[in-house]
Amino acid sequence: MGFNGKSLIIIGAILFIFQIANFFSIETITPELERAQVLAAIASLIIILIGFLFKQFEPLAGEKADLKGENNFLFDKTIPDEVIDELAWGSEAILTSTAAAAILIHNDGVNILIRGITSSNEFNPGETCLRSIKDMKLISLANTKFYPGKDEFLNFCPDIPSILIVPINNKAFILVGGWSAKCFTKSDEKWINNWSKKINNIFLNNNI
Repeated sequence: MGFNGKSLIIIGAILFIFQIANFFSIETITPELERAQVLAAIASLIIILIGFLFKQFEPLAGEKADLKGENNFLFDKTIPDEVIDELAWGSEAILTSTAAAAILIHNDGVNILIRGITSSNEFNPGETCLRSIKDMKLISLANTKFYPGKDEFLNFCPDIPSILIVPINNKAFILVGGWSAKCFTKSDEKWINNWSKKINNIFLNNNI
């Protein structure tokens, strides 16, 4: 059982039930025993309360979306094998080790890699993507349903619930779409961001 709000509530409830059962099984009740029972009951209730607080602040991922699109794996055949090998390895790692459903890598006006459930239409970056590479900052759209500029990503993957935009340099970025809202963790963001720096070094070494 993972350490989360639900598990704490269950543990606290079990302890509370055990101390109640223990109280009714005792034949002689002393003041010391009464104090111990009260303290045990309070401790159990505190654990349950902490569990509810954990549960309140846990990010709730949405249900997995039924995404419309083709399962693609397309790449620019004009770029060097070293670059393609790295992009193929990294994109597969993202799709298999995170909640990602789709990934696109854009460089200087060209989509050099498209993988996962994506649209067959040509994706062109809009305001959000351009702001990411201008500021060189990762942008996380945890729930695109409430994002006014979501139409920018229709040609990436229609109705994609969540998106990460990770800049590589001032002309390239990684676009990652998730199966559900709020599905990417801070660890996912950090891993992909670090990978983008590795890609940038490979681009520089290959004059891309």
